[in-house]
Amino acid sequence: MPLPADSQQSSLGEELLSLRQRRQRTRRRRLVAAGGAGLGVVAGGLWLFLGPGPEPGGHAPMAVCAAGSTTLRADVDADGHLDEIRGLNREGAGSVVFRRGAHRTTVGMGDARGFWQKLRGAPKEDMATRGTFGDFDGDGYLDLALFYSQRDEGDSVRDSMLVHEVRYGPLARDLSSDRTGTIRMGQSAFVYGVWVTDADHDGRAELQVLQSAGDGMAARHVGRRSGGGISVSNREADSYAGADWPEAELGRLDFRACAAR
Repeated sequence: MPLPADSQQSSLGEELLSLRQRRQRTRRRRLVAAGGAGLGVVAGGLWLFLGPGPEPGGHAPMAVCAAGSTTLRADVDADGHLDEIRGLNREGAGSVVFRRGAHRTTVGMGDARGFWQKLRGAPKEDMATRGTFGDFDGDGYLDLALFYSQRDEGDSVRDSMLVHEVRYGPLARDLSSDRTGTIRMGQSAFVYGVWVTDADHDGRAELQVLQSAGDGMAARHVGRRSGGGISVSNREADSYAGADWPEAELGRLDFRACAAR
């Protein structure tokens, strides 16, 4: 028995609606797939542009020694060959010379900042990178404490510190690390210099931070490993005015001297 005309129209309308909905779902799936593919291309392009970074080796920790007042010899990237950390005075603006046979690669503190860190600092002026090496977690590998902050404007302190992190060793050959922690600071004022000590000889370095206190003054603060990172005390260990700041030439005082080659 044939369906009434109004039932036929209702059934036809439902089929058309169902077909339209299926087409919309298919179109949405295609758009999602295309979007995902586009994101994959962008991510892949960024990966190729930024690079995966040279990975560190797995060699056991080697002894660290001082080859001079501002030069260390250490296996920074755990490849079994001693590298040189040069110009590492209390200003914290040294560089690492990685050695692999006759090949030499030099990476400065400014190079240690990652792509996004450099991008964030690009619009700002008077930014400076400071860094120092020490074994903060006591595992035998050298770690990197890195700062990127803005210089004072006259005697006025600027509150702009874009990088304050510790990278645990062994480090890659671009000074990056998969293990990082925050250096917790009481304030974000300019960091004039950093260095390390091991006053209690427990094998874990203390971080010494020389930071602006405004009006031409600088204050030394001490940081120690805590909660996966480093906590820097708000309390001033010392304060200095202009020419009274600690001499950068004093350099490395807490590593034994290297044996003569």
